[in-house]
Amino acid sequence: MQHFGSRNSGKNKALNERYIEATLRFYNTYLVGIRNCEQQLEYIMPSLVARYEASPNTGESFFIVNNTEKVALDRIESKRALDLKEEIERYKIITSSIDNALANLSEIEKRFVILRYFECKAMAVVTDALGFAEEKSCYRIRRHILDKLLISLGNLLTLN
Repeated sequence: MQHFGSRNSGKNKALNERYIEATLRFYNTYLVGIRNCEQQLEYIMPSLVARYEASPNTGESFFIVNNTEKVALDRIESKRALDLKEEIERYKIITSSIDNALANLSEIEKRFVILRYFECKAMAVVTDALGFAEEKSCYRIRRHILDKLLISLGNLLTLN
């Protein structure tokens, strides 16, 4: 929580705002990261399509007869698989947090975030796209959005 009596509160706020803006700019990249990690995880741990057979001795117990399953089961606790799962979850928390925060914004604020951060458009382009006569209006919306996002995305400041 920010303390307004502190000398560094303005500096911390500015740093937090830059971090949130950078995170918003990488939103689409996080989504790609999730897909890529899931693809790597699938390679490390292929889908199990087991074929089971009865034990020739008793006819009652079953065992795996497919080598793919045996290899996958050996790899299931591998460090790389666990790291990938952790990275996927971290990216999902980031993108889900952003989605939740955007749900609280007005339509024009959402459009601003999409244009400015997700599509990385220049402020002049955003101003034109939103139909404002001057950039100053866009900067006011940006300020209002960042004030909201500092609260709703505060959890992201601890995920780096």
